[in-house]
Formats: sequence, structure tokens, C-alpha cells
Amino acid sequence: MQSFRFAVAAGILTLGAAQAGAHELWFHLDAPDSARMTFGDTPAPGEAERVAEIASTKVWADGKPLDVVRLPDGLEARLPQPGPALLSAYADRGVIDYQGKTFVIQLAAYAQTRAVDAAGAANLGLGDDQLRLLLVADAGGPPVLKATWKGRPVADAVVKVFHGTEEPAEIRTNAQGQAPCPDLREGPWTLYLQYIDGVPGERDGRKFSETRWKATLAISPEAAYGPAVAECLARVKEVHGATGPWAVAGYRMGERALKELSLPRHSFNLLVVHRSPAEVQYSCMADGLQAATGVSAGKLNLKLEEASADALKTVVRDRKTNHGLVFTLKPEFVRSIMNLPHEQLEAEGRRIASLPDEAIFVVAPE
Repeated sequence: MQSFRFAVAAGILTLGAAQAGAHELWFHLDAPDSARMTFGDTPAPGEAERVAEIASTKVWADGKPLDVVRLPDGLEARLPQPGPALLSAYADRGVIDYQGKTFVIQLAAYAQTRAVDAAGAANLGLGDDQLRLLLVADAGGPPVLKATWKGRPVADAVVKVFHGTEEPAEIRTNAQGQAPCPDLREGPWTLYLQYIDGVPGERDGRKFSETRWKATLAISPEAAYGPAVAECLARVKEVHGATGPWAVAGYRMGERALKELSLPRHSFNLLVVHRSPAEVQYSCMADGLQAATGVSAGKLNLKLEEASADALKTVVRDRKTNHGLVFTLKPEFVRSIMNLPHEQLEAEGRRIASLPDEAIFVVAPE
């Protein structure tokens, strides 16, 4: 399952001035089963350069290490199934000479599909001494951004939040290192954090004046909706390749059917018959049904039967008990998703994933 899609833009959270021309480690998670990383001034994939400098990057998914492969323009890590809530990465650039100064650079990168609690925030893989910028759950309200270094809050820091091509807005962390997060439904968002530790030292026989700790965070729109919706969208995308409204509606039907029939996903007792026009949109529902229930054409328990749009319906049956359910979309719901522009499909899919069943379909005994 893959639940990340970050068409990322750059943001800055910094103590002290940001360095012009600085190179950061960026996550790119727009593939269904992998995460790419690039190293450049911005997260734009076309600007990746000097990949050799991050060849030793380590990556974790919910705290578990992933294998990393070097590509011509970056790195790639295969994602586990189901998709992780939190990815983390670390690269040690070592001692750097730049503009007459010698310093150490430590890079961290994070990507999230949902806010994490205290336990999740601790289960990152990389060391506790690294700079962290995470979306964390707040029991008293919506999730917040939290910046920490060596376990201590990064307080009174300016957060510059970039969203697409818009000019960045600025917010500031409080004494606990927390800042309100932007409207997650309007994501994706990306932020960048830098903390400069001015303690000099020596490493590998070279003296340095300071250590620059850096972190990037990419947040998916799915983080606005919680684990259940994130799982829905991830499973739909794994099967269908996108999270359009028709496929998501099919998923929601299949999810409800499993609950009503008390059957587990991938049960061989399941039989799903989807009756619809042989046209994209209507037929996309079958992929959502497969994503939710685990039925498939190859197992002969997912059948598509051609019917008119007026006769659109889905039957889900327990073949052992012969108990069946008939699902039909509500007419007003169909009108709301019919022939949407391509650029609106994913946002509409996210909206539908969070709707109550009663707003999407009617279910009745067969």
C-alpha cells in the first residue's frame, strides 16, 4: 500500500539565517511503492545534483530500516506494505569548507501521511541527537508541528511554510517548540528546519567552527483525515493507481460489505458482482471494491456485468451463507462526481473517503 504523494515545495524553519545555495535532503513520494530522495537547493526533482554526497543515506519506515538504491539523479527506497505513517532519513555530509568557514552538516528528512503520537515520534530509526521536525498528535486539539534537537524544543523559531508556487507564510514556534500546522486538507506542504550549534570541535583531523543540523518535512493531505481515511486512499491507489471519487466510492461500499457480512478481507466466501456501463468512471468502482475486499478477476470472485447507468449497482454476497447486499449510489452523489476535471479528482477522492456512508450509497438486502 502506498499512501504518500508529495509534489513538494520548499519551506524554511530556521534559527539564524538560511544559507544561500544550501543543499538539503528531500523526499519525493509520488510513486506507488517507492520513495525517492534528491539532494539540491530545492526539492524540485530536476535540480538534484551531487548524488555521491548522499550515497550513504539511511532510510527508515516507521522505524524499520529500508534498502536504498542509488539512481542517476538521487536515491530510492522501496516502501513496505502497508504503507508507513512516517519515513525518516539521515545523511552525514561530514566536514564542509564554504565561504571561508569550516563546519559539519548533518541532514535529516521526514515524510508523514498522518500525525504521530509520542511513541511514533520516538520510533524513527535515526539517532536522538538529530534535528526533528514532525507533525505530532495533540490530545487537546488538532495536530501541531514540533521542532526538537537532542530532545529539547527548538523554541521561538520562524517557520516559513511553502505551498506550491505561493509566497511563503511565516509562523513561529512557542516555548515548547510547537507551531500550528497549515490546513492539511490543502496540502501537500513542505518545511525546512535549520539549527546551528556554535560549539567548535575537531573531526577526522580537521577543526570546525560549528555544526549545522538540518531537517525537511513533507506532509501529505491524507494527514488531515486520520488513519482510516489514509488506509482507504492508500489501498485504492495501490490497486487503481489514483484516488479518484468513483474508485473511492467503490472502496467504501466494499468496506461496508465486509462489516455487514462479518467477513475478512480476501475471504474466498466473497463474491462481488458490479453492474455498470463499460465506461471509465462507472467501471472504476470495481477497482475500489477490489481494494477494499481483496476480490479479483483472477480468483473468479469479482465479476463485471454490463448494464445501463440507470441500472448501476453492486451486489456483494457471502457464498457460504448466501447472504447478499445490494449497493446503489445516491443520485445526488453521482451528480456531484460526474465528469469532474482531471485536476479535481484526487481532492474529491479525499473528500469522499471521509464522508459518512449515508452520503454516498444506499445498502439493502439482496
